[in-house]
Amino acid sequence: MAAVVVYGIIVIVVLGIILSLFAYVRVPNDKMAFISGFRKRMVSGRLAFYVRAFERVDYLDLAVFSVDVDTKQFVPTNDFINIKADAIVKLQVGTTQDIMLIASKNFLNKNHEYMSNAIKDVLEGNLREIIGQMNLKDMVQNRKVFNQKVEENVIDDLRKMGLELKSFNVQSFTDEKGIIDNLGIENTTRISKDASIAKANSEKEVAIAKAQAYKEAQDIEIKTEEEIAEKQNALKIKQADLKIESDTKQALADITYDIQKEKNRKEYEEVIGDANFTQQDQAIRANKAKLESEIKIDQQIKADAKLYNMTKEAEAKLVEEQRHADAELYRRQKQAEGIKLQALAEAEAQKIQAEAEANAIKLKMLAEAEGIEARGNAEAQAKEKMLLAEARGKKEALLAEAEGLDKKAEAMKKYGEAAVAEMYFKALPEVAKNVAAPLHNIDKITMYGDGNTNKLISDITQSIGKINDGISDGAGIDIKSLLAGFLGGKVLDNINSKSTDGKEEEILSNKENVDKKNWGK
Repeated sequence: MAAVVVYGIIVIVVLGIILSLFAYVRVPNDKMAFISGFRKRMVSGRLAFYVRAFERVDYLDLAVFSVDVDTKQFVPTNDFINIKADAIVKLQVGTTQDIMLIASKNFLNKNHEYMSNAIKDVLEGNLREIIGQMNLKDMVQNRKVFNQKVEENVIDDLRKMGLELKSFNVQSFTDEKGIIDNLGIENTTRISKDASIAKANSEKEVAIAKAQAYKEAQDIEIKTEEEIAEKQNALKIKQADLKIESDTKQALADITYDIQKEKNRKEYEEVIGDANFTQQDQAIRANKAKLESEIKIDQQIKADAKLYNMTKEAEAKLVEEQRHADAELYRRQKQAEGIKLQALAEAEAQKIQAEAEANAIKLKMLAEAEGIEARGNAEAQAKEKMLLAEARGKKEALLAEAEGLDKKAEAMKKYGEAAVAEMYFKALPEVAKNVAAPLHNIDKITMYGDGNTNKLISDITQSIGKINDGISDGAGIDIKSLLAGFLGGKVLDNINSKSTDGKEEEILSNKENVDKKNWGK
């Protein structure tokens, strides 16, 4: 029994020791646990077991972090304008296993501050590189292209460090001479000018629309009045026609009544005449006379009726023509009034349009004047800066030239006649070239007599000798003495045997005076 208890205790102790060696970790989703020891493995977002004394757990932060990148010094753009840039970069450890292994070698158990400081130089270098490739205006106006170029340029460098670029956004550009502000002034002036022109055009369109509406209203009013006048005129003509027709019928009725009355009287007299045969002859004669009279009367009545009808028709025609004339006159008067009103409306519209155009031109000229003034100020500032730079450049050049002359003077003073002789030998070919230059313009030389060829050569050499004498007289430098020092006095005396020897003392004195003046300066 005791042995069983002992074995049980031993088993429990062994199990306790074994269990104490094992441990576990809960890894969140924004971290990656690297377990190394018996078997390397990566764990994220779950529970993981490991052996304490034989395995180790390290962490890599997977969260997105920000890096503020700026160029500490001014960087020249592609168009040689010095600027500074400020950008915000969002980064994260890569999600693939290969990139995580690379990141674990660089940033294991490191916080975001350490990671930001480690990659800031890389980001700044890429930022400076892209700034040097682009013009200032392109960077300011199209930041998206600038961001894309930086992203494309920096991706490979970040991948080598185990990181991925989530976003790159440039915050601002700053230049040391206010060029960006001047670009903004130019754009503001242009936008203000466009707004003024648009406002003037809008006011012009409103004025034209009002004038067109007024013209259309006047046209409708005139047309309505014309229709009313035409209907009233037609009514009056209809009434006149009806009255003429009524008067004609009344006249015909009166004439018919008179004719019938006369016929009845004649019949009555014929009946009485038949009763008295004795009086028949007289009656016949009387009737004959009366018949003739009646015929005449009947003819007269018909003529009068015809004349009356013709008179009435003429009067009716005259009345109708008069009414047509009045209607035409009234229509033309209304038409003239309409034309007058239309002309007034068009004149008013043209006046409004002209005023609108004048205002638009005035606003446009004011906007252009403001733009010109702004550009003039910007150009004046730029020109002033350019002139200052040129003045500084000229000052530095003159100082350098003066320093060179001082050094040259010191060298000449140091080496003395050797330097002067060297300068003379360098200039001598150019002197000979200029002396012979006039001969290039001569196509042909014809000489008569003996010795002329020698005389020509002698004249050329004498010209060179006179130039040497002129240098001696003007500059105070004795060429013969210098050449004698290097070549020997005998050779020099043979070459210049034709030159005057009486001037040597005067040349030497002039040389000493000129040398004193030159070295004094």
